[in-house]
Amino acid sequence: AIASAQRRAGEMARRAQALHTLVARLQAKRAAALRRLQAPLEARLQHYLQLLLPGGRIALSEQLVPQLVQAPPGSGADAARLAGELAGLSYGTQEQLGILSRLAYADLLQGAGHPTLLMFDDALVHSDGQRLAQMKRVLYDAATRHQLLLFTCHPEWWSDMGVPLRTLDEKGMP
Repeated sequence: AIASAQRRAGEMARRAQALHTLVARLQAKRAAALRRLQAPLEARLQHYLQLLLPGGRIALSEQLVPQLVQAPPGSGADAARLAGELAGLSYGTQEQLGILSRLAYADLLQGAGHPTLLMFDDALVHSDGQRLAQMKRVLYDAATRHQLLLFTCHPEWWSDMGVPLRTLDEKGMP
């Protein structure tokens, strides 16, 4: 009975070791696949983040959403407000990072040969003047590659974007 129990314990130990090896290999493959997915998106996000926060870094979660923004060392108070974990950032900063994410995904779609059109409805209403100016630089950069439509109740904020503003009547017609 002891010999049988020892054989059974040995079999179970070998099975457990095989399962641990399998789990480790699957986790390594998953991590490699995630890095392959994250890399192009992170690169595009970095491009836009440099226009908003020069020298900053962004990290993506496993769900491919911005998770952490790091300000460059020695940056000012505004950069410090922009940095941190996404959930702890102000609503305006979260809104700005959401726009950066949409633009980064549009870049990837365009790179894959798909047409891109981005529509923003009263975007950046939670941004102060300085951050709005920085985000305009981001949108201007993106507009060189994508078609952007911006609907707003604040046309005076957007009159400096280099395109004529169009007003819609109550029926949504120019």
